[in-house]
Amino acid sequence: MTLVEVLVATAIGSMILVAAGSLMVYNSRSLAALTNYADLDRYSRTAVDKLSQDIRQATDLVSFTSTELQFNSSRGRSNITYTFNPDTRQLVRRSGNNREVLLQECDSLTFTVYGRNNVSNSWDQFVVTNAAGAKLIKLNWTCSRTILGQALNTESIQTAKIVMRKQD
Repeated sequence: MTLVEVLVATAIGSMILVAAGSLMVYNSRSLAALTNYADLDRYSRTAVDKLSQDIRQATDLVSFTSTELQFNSSRGRSNITYTFNPDTRQLVRRSGNNREVLLQECDSLTFTVYGRNNVSNSWDQFVVTNAAGAKLIKLNWTCSRTILGQALNTESIQTAKIVMRKQD
């Protein structure tokens, strides 16, 4: 083998190794992003399931802000409170002495409360300012994590609308 042949073989081998390394880095980022998406989506679905169950079984909404809901629970249980703390980035459910973190790494979360429509044969929603008129609760949230130096979200925003069913 001549020196030229060795240099050409080394150059071709180096290019193949660089291409394989780039492909491996791309695949690992894609796998991390996909795993993150599935994980955050699972937490979001679990939180919405728990919220839906509690909201639909609540007898009435006691009080609300854009980051907190408090319900009277049915069947004589203690009140249920959902609180989003932007500093800790957590959505917490409290019932009596029980405290459960439903969402972590939440960038934003807002509750919007809508009332019943007084117009017959119309499904329009309107925002209410007092808890007594509440009939529908809308949630908007975004969760993200930093993985391999990038902030990765579940989606641009998650949204759910839940109807309070136990009311008159």
